[in-house]
Amino acid sequence: MSRVEHQPGWVVHRRPWRESSLLIEFFSREHGRIGLVAKGARSARSPWRGLAEPFVPLSASWSRRGDMGTLTGLEPAGDRHVLTGRALWCGLYVNELLLRLLERDDPHPGVFDACGVVFRGLAGEHEPQSLLLRRFELALLGGMGVAPDFEFDAAGGDAIRPAGLYHLQPEVGFVPVERSGAGVFHGSAIRALAAGGTDQRETAREMRELMRTLIDHHLAGRELASRRLLAGAKRTTTGGSES
Repeated sequence: MSRVEHQPGWVVHRRPWRESSLLIEFFSREHGRIGLVAKGARSARSPWRGLAEPFVPLSASWSRRGDMGTLTGLEPAGDRHVLTGRALWCGLYVNELLLRLLERDDPHPGVFDACGVVFRGLAGEHEPQSLLLRRFELALLGGMGVAPDFEFDAAGGDAIRPAGLYHLQPEVGFVPVERSGAGVFHGSAIRALAAGGTDQRETAREMRELMRTLIDHHLAGRELASRRLLAGAKRTTTGGSES
């Protein structure tokens, strides 16, 4: 049996188990995503009641024999990030990407750090949600080692030209082409992703479609429930930025 003490992390998913316990997917910096049983966590007398939730920076301890571990300690490691409205759906999208794309027991320190950045940004509401999500998506794919080169094309290794057109081949990279079409993006959108932002609405739209193409490729047909929530939130709000 292995024991781990005081590991920083986030609850990315939780569901009830038996009468008063929880099954938790915990994303830790040093151990990656871990499945944990939180015995009695829903009991009124549990010190963990209301704590094992998303968007709360936590310090967790657990023991483990086999695939699942048993939570032995849990305490806050910072202030809860209060997400409401579209920010909440964006946060759920981040957690669902972690759940769908990262394997258990595969540490990704850079992705872990990016979680803190995106949750703080969504709670602070000082930057467009769309740009916060693009930066996280890029950090996630980069941490997984599957992000294409956003600086140079995959044909001759030439620098991506803002005025150029490029066909995205997820397993290869960006290949220069002469005409627009499916899977073709402007170099300006590719460069904006590398730079981390844009103030041009059309470029932001292209950035979203480009990253969606990449993520869908790695989802391999699996759907994201959070996307439906985001789409619903978009229909019921006005003036919000697209995510």
